[in-house]
Amino acid sequence: MGALEGKFALVTGSGRGIGEATAHKLAAAGARVVINDLDADVAREVAASIPGAIALPADLTDPAAADELIDATLAHFGGLDIVVNNAGYIWHSAIHNMSDAQWDAMIDIHASAQFRILRAYGRWLRGNADRDTPVRKVVNISSTMGLHGGATQLAYAAGKAAVVGMTRSLAKEWGRFNVTVNAVAFGAIETRLTSPYEREPNISVVNGQPRKVGLSHEQIEMAKQASPLGRLGTVQDAANAIYLMCAPESDWITGEVLLASGGVRS
Repeated sequence: MGALEGKFALVTGSGRGIGEATAHKLAAAGARVVINDLDADVAREVAASIPGAIALPADLTDPAAADELIDATLAHFGGLDIVVNNAGYIWHSAIHNMSDAQWDAMIDIHASAQFRILRAYGRWLRGNADRDTPVRKVVNISSTMGLHGGATQLAYAAGKAAVVGMTRSLAKEWGRFNVTVNAVAFGAIETRLTSPYEREPNISVVNGQPRKVGLSHEQIEMAKQASPLGRLGTVQDAANAIYLMCAPESDWITGEVLLASGGVRS
């Protein structure tokens, strides 16, 4: 029997990358998983690859989406034991080039979307949990940029820093419901957001809008050299870190930020 047998989990942004790997990891440990992604086709493909999983695609920047997603999850499973707030993307530029729309977009997906998911979940928790309830888990995804900052990453870093504040505050608020609330702050992970490019950044389309993503080969080599382990993390590395905060062995850990960066401290 897996460590998460009988548990129900929601992983946002689980159509690709870290989210997809996390959904597979939790399912392998026995959890039934909700696959959420902005891209409905991708969400359904991932759900089809995981026994017992369901796809609930949604745009989490829509203010109504969080309540609808939590309600649909509860209607299908009858409960929710693990919430992994993973959805997000990057949109970088120096502050003098940063528009209000760019700032708002980063805060909305990295901070406001997580807030709305947790608020919707909290409304259900109030009538369905107390200190005698089996421990439930919230894992919010942050970044080393939210801890240390990064040039041209002001809005992204601000959103990820907000995640840390929400995590530590909610851990104090939800202890009475026997819910642990932790964050994982990632360094460089090999996903499409860090995919290598030769001369010009790669393009990822978000809500029909092109966004520059990726790292130059020079940047990737510098990131490897900065790590004592000498490499970037894989999505499996990332999923393993998230799993640590979902497993029963972390039941006494709450309000913490797990730095999963391959040893990079700045």
